Amino acid sequence: MAIDDGEIGETWSNLIQPGRPIPADATLVHGISDAMVATAPLPAEVMAELRRRCGDLTLVFHNVSFDLPFLIAELRRAGQPALLNPIVDTLGLARGLAGAGSNSLGALAERFGLPLEPRHRALGDALTTARLFRALAVRWEHERRVTSLAELAAVSQDLVRPAAARAMAVGV
Repeated sequence: MAIDDGEIGETWSNLIQPGRPIPADATLVHGISDAMVATAPLPAEVMAELRRRCGDLTLVFHNVSFDLPFLIAELRRAGQPALLNPIVDTLGLARGLAGAGSNSLGALAERFGLPLEPRHRALGDALTTARLFRALAVRWEHERRVTSLAELAAVSQDLVRPAAARAMAVGV
């Protein structure tokens, strides 16, 4: 999905044929069944399209340290170039403004009064993350005078690193 002039633009989502049965507990989380992916394209095809769509754009994730390793591994298996794009992490932006408390995507969506989307599904989580990014960017601009994507990317990563280091230090 793209954000154009602050508005959510074109969206794209695609299931992938995993090449193995989907565990029942996973289906309970995201609602995707073996029948739904039976005729889906192979990962290499979807990764090529995803890489094309990302181009050199700034990417926005919620908890990039969780999602990016999976994405990198799939891109590598598909023979696609690495994602070296600038990244903004809404988890870091939220931590910088809200501090302690739950900063999960669902909790933040509720806190900011964002529309409910299907959770744990790529398009639903992407729409929620895009809306959260817009809300957080406005607050960062007004409260901290951070006005560019490059600055948001930098502060979002700086605020995630210390939390990750603390978690590793206590063995979480």
